[in-house]
Amino acid sequence: MSRGERIRRYRKMKGLTQKSLAERIGLAESAVRNYELGLRDPSQETLAALSDALGVPMSALDDYELSSAREALEALFRLEDAFGLKPVDGETLALDPKAEGAQKLSAALAAWRGALDELEAGEMTQDEYERWRATFE
Repeated sequence: MSRGERIRRYRKMKGLTQKSLAERIGLAESAVRNYELGLRDPSQETLAALSDALGVPMSALDDYELSSAREALEALFRLEDAFGLKPVDGETLALDPKAEGAQKLSAALAAWRGALDELEAGEMTQDEYERWRATFE
């Protein structure tokens, strides 16, 4: 998902219009529109203001688009290095429990699974799930 798509997603989750978001951060409505359309990139100062106004960490607005198998493999290598994530059989991944950081990824996966279980059981709405995700992105 591009940065512009993320800005739009979080803006809508907050129930804001482009105009009201622009007013909160002291910019013109057209600036927000251009960010959302990917025509312009916000400065670091504007990113900080956007994250404050949207109630998400700045990292939630980062563009982590993985558009090729090579980019996906690079991301998997980073997870291997940081957390010991490795392929074990076909498309199955597993953690090396001896790897540094494995417990952290295990806890993150458990939290994610718990939220998905709540969503699937109807204990959490899709909007609530998206807001929960936004606190970590």
